[in-house]
Amino acid sequence: MTKRSEISGAIRFKGADLAHQLQHIDAVLLILGYKGDPSLIVPLRRTPSRFRKGELYRLVLKCEAEGSASNRETATRIVQAKGWDAALVKPLMNNIKTAKGWRRRKANGSG
Repeated sequence: MTKRSEISGAIRFKGADLAHQLQHIDAVLLILGYKGDPSLIVPLRRTPSRFRKGELYRLVLKCEAEGSASNRETATRIVQAKGWDAALVKPLMNNIKTAKGWRRRKANGSG
């Protein structure tokens, strides 16, 4: 129970701190000439991932080892293997491109 109360208190403290920071950001927006109510700006929401950590890149490597030449072909193979709707091929192509670029930058030591 002690740990739970500790975590609960930390969440409340951090939430209050973030709310305080948001008030300052709203004030800066108004100073810079933002027209409208800053509280009406829609907050960013993280989209849920379809893959576990590292799973997409492992699937990409597997498909390329099996002879997949393009991102479209790789995405199509992954969608079929997962049993997903074919409409996900195009968004998945972008994810594959991002995953390859991220790994390439990490391998070169610049990321």
